[in-house]
Amino acid sequence: MEDQKYELVMGHLVAVVMIGMLVTLGIGFVIGNYIGVGASVIEKPAYCHVDKIGTKVQVTCNELSDVTLENLCQWASPELKNKVRLVVIN
Repeated sequence: MEDQKYELVMGHLVAVVMIGMLVTLGIGFVIGNYIGVGASVIEKPAYCHVDKIGTKVQVTCNELSDVTLENLCQWASPELKNKVRLVVIN
């Protein structure tokens, strides 16, 4: 009995690989749309601000938005208070 040989021409091999990649990408898009970003819950801290311009979402955070100069002076050590002088002119 003679052994059977299975041969693929290079073009067939490339076609099989390309079809496999397209099918994989298609399945990835379907799963991505099914899971979706819309199903996600995003919590925004109080010190952040969100702007949506078209399809772009911009998040700006300022963690020191409610800090006053008095608060900063309370946090500073006595050595730092003696070295730094701050003058506020209105």
